Amino acid sequence: GLCIDTTCCSVVALDENFEPKNPCLLWMDQRSAEQTRRILELARNDPALEVNCNGKGPISAEWMTPKALWMKEQNAENWDDTKYICEYQDYINYKLTGVFCASSCNAAARWHWDGKECLQEGEGRPTSLYRKL
Repeated sequence: GLCIDTTCCSVVALDENFEPKNPCLLWMDQRSAEQTRRILELARNDPALEVNCNGKGPISAEWMTPKALWMKEQNAENWDDTKYICEYQDYINYKLTGVFCASSCNAAARWHWDGKECLQEGEGRPTSLYRKL
């Protein structure tokens, strides 16, 4: 068997061929602190935020949503060609297996996803939150 491990909340943007658009944002990267503040301001009490912070925060700048928003705002030249945003561990799993899938633990804990919207809307992401951003 084979086992791999990566630090969680290391986020990477990929193109349509699953190739990185820019270097991975490591878990400890705090550049998205402003985006984190804005997410809480715009989406306080959103049902998606209830998954891990009872709708009130805190949200960490280390997590997927603030980092993705930072990538969009600070690296706009690459954003239009970005097809996927994922945790680095999911990217490594893809490279090893050819199967692109996300860790449900990370999705629930750090992406504010409880699975309900996936079943209701078929989108697989917390759309109520993302529409506010």
